[in-house]
Amino acid sequence: MKRGKVVKSVLRILACVAVVALIVGTGCVNSLMFHPEACKGGYGESTEGYVDIGTNGVKIAAIVLGPEHSKKAILRCHGNAEDAANSLFALRYLARRGFTVACVDYPGYGLSDGTPDEEGCYRNVHRLYDWLVETRGFKPEDIIVDGFSIGSGPATELAATKPVGGLVLEAPFLSAPRVVTRIRVLPIDPFPNLKMIKDVKCPVLIIHGTDDSVIPHGHGKELFELANEPKRFIPVEGANHDDLVFTMGEERYLKAIEEFAREAQQAKPLKETMR
Repeated sequence: MKRGKVVKSVLRILACVAVVALIVGTGCVNSLMFHPEACKGGYGESTEGYVDIGTNGVKIAAIVLGPEHSKKAILRCHGNAEDAANSLFALRYLARRGFTVACVDYPGYGLSDGTPDEEGCYRNVHRLYDWLVETRGFKPEDIIVDGFSIGSGPATELAATKPVGGLVLEAPFLSAPRVVTRIRVLPIDPFPNLKMIKDVKCPVLIIHGTDDSVIPHGHGKELFELANEPKRFIPVEGANHDDLVFTMGEERYLKAIEEFAREAQQAKPLKETMR
């Protein structure tokens, strides 16, 4: 009897230690993953396209450019050292070409309330999706989701759980911790793109630099292999992480996204993988 009590006590202690380790580990992972202070510049409520799409008194800041009503919307999920305003800089061209382009700040980023975490990123991106459907009147199949770097997490999750017209991933990862560990070593695995990509049923476009020193090129290539058809992979020779668009060339980059959006809208099979 005493031995059984000792075993139970030890198990309870181990369970408590595991819970504490999970809580501490989650906090450490969040502090390593998110860097809202790294956003350059910043913007205000007078910035072109600013809209607060929050509910219940919680501010969720977004920037929406282009026509109020158009045939296609591009929902952008920004990277780590970005906010909604500067993330849409390269996509302004598509707004001038008739697309509605929109991006939302994650919690704690830009002008959004809160502290960043995985669920908060999902929540804010879902809120922008709902706002585009309910307020702007877009059909789900007319929304293209585009995620860069850490934004590939909420972008993939949205495409896996909501009907969308297409998914663009730029410099994506298999999961956030695997950028460092390559394999799962923690009880949590934030932004598990390698699992969620299998539930994405829309066309997929992945763009990744071959010399990416932040998220290795192999992450994008492996996600491409895991993705369902139709899909396309564009390796950008010599591109690192933050110069992906510059190395690819802004014209080629925008053309790739525009063509993808139009092909997805027409529900045609995508062209072969671009080399």
